[in-house]
Amino acid sequence: MSYSKEELETMLERAKDFMTRKPKASRAKVALYAGCAVSILEQWEKEGLLKLPPVLTHKQRKKLTPWGKGLY
Repeated sequence: MSYSKEELETMLERAKDFMTRKPKASRAKVALYAGCAVSILEQWEKEGLLKLPPVLTHKQRKKLTPWGKGLY
């Protein structure tokens, strides 16, 4: 799927804005908010257009869910 130049600029701006507001967000959440796939964000990172957050470890992902808090 090819995007127009305006759409690409909008997605890039939205991704940067979301990462500044929520620095602990995962790459998938950034991509969802920006309206594109994670692979596009990774491609932009290789081109030097933005800096993605590091990939979350398994423990970090479990901590972000309400199921990680236990029953009590």
